[in-house]
Amino acid sequence: MQKICLNSWCRAPFKVTDDDLKFYEKISPAFGRKKFLIPPPTLCPDCRLQRRHAFRNEHSIYRHTCGLCKKTTISSFAPESPYTVYCTDCWWSDRWDPMDYGRDFDFSKPFFQQFEELQHTVPQAAALQLNNENCEYNLLLAFSKNAYLCPGSYFVEDCYYLRKSQYCRDCANSNVLNRCELVAESTNCDGCNSAHHLVNCRQCSFSNYLRDCTNAKDCFMCSGIRNKQYCFKNEQLTEEAYADILRQYRQTSPEDLQAEFAAFDVTVPKRAQIQLNCEGSTGTYLSNCRNAMNCSDCFNVEDSSYIFECEGVKDSMDLASHDKDIELCYEMSSGGEKNYLTRFSYCTIASPRSLYLSSCFYQSDCFGCDGLHARGKHCILNKQYSKEEYETLVPKIIEHMRKTQEYGEFFPVERSLYAYNDSVASDFFPLTKQDAEKRGWRWKEERDDMPKADKVIPARKLPDSIDDVPDDILNWVIKCEATGRPFRVIKQELDFYRKMRLPVSHFHPDERHRRLMAQRNPRKLWKRACAKCGKEMETTYAPDRPEIVYCESCYLKEVY
Repeated sequence: MQKICLNSWCRAPFKVTDDDLKFYEKISPAFGRKKFLIPPPTLCPDCRLQRRHAFRNEHSIYRHTCGLCKKTTISSFAPESPYTVYCTDCWWSDRWDPMDYGRDFDFSKPFFQQFEELQHTVPQAAALQLNNENCEYNLLLAFSKNAYLCPGSYFVEDCYYLRKSQYCRDCANSNVLNRCELVAESTNCDGCNSAHHLVNCRQCSFSNYLRDCTNAKDCFMCSGIRNKQYCFKNEQLTEEAYADILRQYRQTSPEDLQAEFAAFDVTVPKRAQIQLNCEGSTGTYLSNCRNAMNCSDCFNVEDSSYIFECEGVKDSMDLASHDKDIELCYEMSSGGEKNYLTRFSYCTIASPRSLYLSSCFYQSDCFGCDGLHARGKHCILNKQYSKEEYETLVPKIIEHMRKTQEYGEFFPVERSLYAYNDSVASDFFPLTKQDAEKRGWRWKEERDDMPKADKVIPARKLPDSIDDVPDDILNWVIKCEATGRPFRVIKQELDFYRKMRLPVSHFHPDERHRRLMAQRNPRKLWKRACAKCGKEMETTYAPDRPEIVYCESCYLKEVY
């Protein structure tokens, strides 16, 4: 089935396959003897992902007063937000009951309007966190200790400015790390230690400025090498010659090192799609996946399509940022483990057989609820019903949503809790304020309040050597070299730079994040001919990019 995206600013053609239709039928809710079929999507895959991302805020942090204990807390909501916001401790406590805000369904109003009205009364969690220690300055963090601005991460310790990473210690200024230690300025790395400026590397140590390397030790400025030691620009050296090279580059600035490495890296053949131990899958940054189609940044995904930044997913479609024991789920954003037949929801954990939820945890068989945690079954708009009442009312609501053209759609962007530029959508689908507002999406004016400081200096005046950085830099405000935005260095960060022998970053944390994102390949696949054998292939490298790109077969012959 060929369709055209319903968004007027997109209108991209997309295909709904017979397998897709079978999936929608499989996950459609049934009450009594009647199944309420979920219709095919009206938006293209990119617009669906953008819509889901608009409900996830990872990096915009504010100070807010808890509506219950009245203490100041870190929050994903700006102070002027219209929502009641509780600090993490109060939100998870038994001092309030989300069921107190329940209401009857009003068949004279659209469902999404009623859900938004519910969210304006139910207290929202300032910063969704779970089982952390000394991790106040974080959003969407779990099972971590001594972490600072590490959104979307879990089981990280002594880490700073880390995004979407797990099982890491002593890492900073990086994106998508797994089981790494003492790693900085890196993205998409697994099992690396004592290294910096790595991209797409596995099991690398005591190395700097590498791309797509595996089991490299004591290597510098290399790309696409396997099981090597003492290499420079892919050339094998003796230990003594390698040490001489390092001495020659000791005084070179990070900017010059990055430029020289980029000039070398572009000459080395690249893999069409970055996959490890995958079968019958398309997409990039995939590991241990089977029949994962049009997926990206996934581990252990099977028989699923359009999955982004997920782990442990089976037989699902259109998910973003979920992990572990997820099955038969559809159109979900920002959730955790043990979701089964959960549909059109965000920020949910262990909420099976439910539809249209927000921030619900450890409940089941609910429809259109917000903020339920630790209990709840057969609830609609946070109101408790008997099983019989629930199974009678939900079909009526679905029929109503069919008339309002809401059934089968994720929540619309204009009803997000966050302004567009506060959401993850702005990272992957950047828009100007004018374009966002033209679509009816909220925009928040960015304002950098200048912190109080002993002095303010431009980043370009920072000492080149970490040895020359005084302790009182902690009392300075630094102006980003790229954007001019002010930022400060925290003590743990300074200790990390000294341990790693790295200069203090010249960039605001948001600019560091933007630069890391720019090093990652896009999720989009293009048709392109293999530069070695000429066979047509799908790749994340656009045809007009300068890299030399090989198909999987030719690439493996090249590197092994």
